[in-house]
Amino acid sequence: MLRKIIHQCLLMTITICFTMNLFTGCSLKKDNATQETGVRNETLESNSTDSWELARTTPYEPYPEEVTYSIGLQVNASVTYPSGSDDNAENNGYTRLYKNKLNIQNKDVFEAVDGDDYDQKVSMAITSQEIPDIMNVDYKTLKELIANDMIEDLTECYNNCASDLMRDIYASNDNKSLDMATFDGKLYAIPITSISAGQEMLWLRGDWMDQLNLDEPKTIDDIEHILQEFVDKDPGNNGAGKTVGLVLNPDIYYGGYAQAYQANNIFTYYGACPKQWIEDKDGNAVYGSVQPQMKQGLQVLADWYKKGLIDQQVAIRATDDITALVTSGQCGALFCGWWAPYTLEASYTLNNEADWRAYIVPAGADGKVTMFAGDPNQHYKVVRKGYEHPELLVKAVNISLDYNQGTSCYTDTSDIAKEYLEYVNHAYGVDPIGGFDYYEAASLAYEHISEAIEGKRDSKNMIMYENTLFQSCQKYQEALDKGEKPESTDWLNYNARLVSSKLMHDTPVNVIQPVFFDQTDSMPLKWSSLEKLEKEAMLKILTNEKNIDYFDTFVDEWMKAGGEQITKEVNEAIK
Repeated sequence: MLRKIIHQCLLMTITICFTMNLFTGCSLKKDNATQETGVRNETLESNSTDSWELARTTPYEPYPEEVTYSIGLQVNASVTYPSGSDDNAENNGYTRLYKNKLNIQNKDVFEAVDGDDYDQKVSMAITSQEIPDIMNVDYKTLKELIANDMIEDLTECYNNCASDLMRDIYASNDNKSLDMATFDGKLYAIPITSISAGQEMLWLRGDWMDQLNLDEPKTIDDIEHILQEFVDKDPGNNGAGKTVGLVLNPDIYYGGYAQAYQANNIFTYYGACPKQWIEDKDGNAVYGSVQPQMKQGLQVLADWYKKGLIDQQVAIRATDDITALVTSGQCGALFCGWWAPYTLEASYTLNNEADWRAYIVPAGADGKVTMFAGDPNQHYKVVRKGYEHPELLVKAVNISLDYNQGTSCYTDTSDIAKEYLEYVNHAYGVDPIGGFDYYEAASLAYEHISEAIEGKRDSKNMIMYENTLFQSCQKYQEALDKGEKPESTDWLNYNARLVSSKLMHDTPVNVIQPVFFDQTDSMPLKWSSLEKLEKEAMLKILTNEKNIDYFDTFVDEWMKAGGEQITKEVNEAIK
C-alpha cells in the first residue's frame, strides 16, 4: 500500500514538473537569449572602448573611427602638387599617409606664408579665442598661451605615445628641447628641434695656397699671413688691388655661429661670445657683445681692415654682392659652417679649378676651437585646450619621424608609402605635421654616408635624405674616375657631406651654452634700438672710423639706453 502511494506521488511529481517545464521552457530560453545578447553587446562595447583607449595611450594604434583636427598651416609661396593631380592641403601624399596609419584627417582653419603672415594669423586666432586644434608657435607665444590656459598639458600624451625614435632625438641634445617646453613640470608643446651648426670654419682658396706655397693655417698670425699673400700677390689674376682677402657681413659680422661671412672664431678665441646671453664667472647672465673680451677680437679685425686684408667696401656690401665676389674669384677667404659648399656651388660652376678648403681655426691653448650653441628649438607645436584627442599630435609626429629620420621609407613598400616618398623627394605640398632631426644630424649623416661609400653600411640602413646624398656622392666619385667634371650638385654634396663634415666630425670643440633665448618685458620696446646701436658701433670700430677705445663708450650708451634694465630682467627670468 505504501509502495503504491509512493509510486503515485512520484508520478504526480514528475507530471507537475513536466507540466511546469512545458509552460516555462520558452521563458527560460528567452531569458538565456537575452543574457547572451547582453554579454555580446557588453563585449562589443568593451572592444570598442579598448580600441579607443588603445589608440589614446599607444604610439601607433590607429583610431577606430576617423578623427579630424583643425590646423593653422604654414606654407611657402610656391607650393606645388604633382602634375595632373587634384591634390590640395587637405588631401595629398602626406595626409593620406597619416590617414592610412592613424585614421586622422586635417581641416585647415587658415593657411599663411611662413613668417610675418603666419604670425599675424596666429595672433588673430589667439585674440579671438579661436585657435585651431594644432598649430606652430614661437617661444613667446607658447608662454602667452600657457598663461591664458589655452593649450593642453601634453605630459601624459608624451609619456604614453612618444616613440623610441622621438625620445632618442630629444635625448641627442640632453633633452634641452623638452626642457624649454616644460613649465612647472608640465610639457605644453612638442618642440621642433634645431640641429647643431658644428664648428665655424675658415674657407680658403686652396689652389691659391698651392700656387703661393702657403702652409695650412693654425694661428691668427697664420691667417693674417695667408690673407696678406692673397691680396699682395693676386694669385687669381684679378689685377692690382682687386683681390679681396676676407669678406664679412656688414649687417653684423658675428653672433650667428657658423653662419656665412661672419668671424665668430676670432672672438671666441679671446673668450667672447657676441650677441649671446652667457653666464659670467659669478654665475650672472651677461650680454656677450658688451663684455671686455670683445675688444681683442675687434682689434684684430680692425687691424686686418687697416692693412687691406678685409674687403674695403664691407660697410656697403649686400649679401648678394659678397656672394658675387666669391663666385667671380675675387675673394680668397670666408668664414662659414660645414655647409659652405652650398654657397660655393656657383664658384665651382664658373671655375671648377677653384679649390675651396676648410680649416677649423684658430684653436686655443687646449688645441680646440670654442663655439657657442644656439637655441635648442626652432618652434613649438601646441594643442588647443579642450581638444578631445591631444595625443594625436604626438602620434602623428611619430609617423613623420619614422619615414624621415627612421627606416620606414624602406621597410614600408605600400603604394601609400611610395607616394609619400615622392612628395618628400619632390618637395610637393606641405606636410601638416612634419618632424625634426637629431641635434648632431650633420655628423650622423657623415658617418652613415662614409660607411656606405666604404661598403661598411647597407645604403638602406640610413634615412631617406642621407640615401639621396649617398647616391649623389657616388655620382661625384664615378665622374672623377671617368675623368669627367662632376655635376655641381654632386660636387657640393660630396664636399659638404664627406669633406667638411668629416672635419667637423673629427675635430674636438669646446661648447659654451647660452642661458637665455627668450624675450623680457622691456625687449619689445628697446631691443631693436639697442641692436642698431651695436651694429653701428661695431662697424665703426671695424672700419677704423673709431678706435678700440670707442668700445667703452658704446657699452656705456648701451647700458643707459635700456641694456642695464634688460640685463636685470634676464637674470630675474632665469632664476
